[in-house]
Amino acid sequence: MTSTDDLRMQPAEVADATKQLDALASRVETLMAAEAPNLTVTPAGRDEVSQRVASTLNEAHARFAISTGQGNNEIRETAATLRAHIGDVVAAEQDFAV
Repeated sequence: MTSTDDLRMQPAEVADATKQLDALASRVETLMAAEAPNLTVTPAGRDEVSQRVASTLNEAHARFAISTGQGNNEIRETAATLRAHIGDVVAAEQDFAV
């Protein structure tokens, strides 16, 4: 039979991890905002190819920005969920302590 003695949640470490997750999401958000002008493409000319290339790249940037925003939201929700349940897990561990 396997032992769960090695598996313990340290509330301080989880709290630190949630701060790191929030900081990561903030850094990504700041980076995306700062780099948005650099990722926006203007057509090199009035020809159809230049217009289409710029349009395609801008659409890709827009989709990437949406995905990045959704990823940041997931990171923040994960951090919030961990914070909300730290006390519950510690209480459960204490209930099962022998």
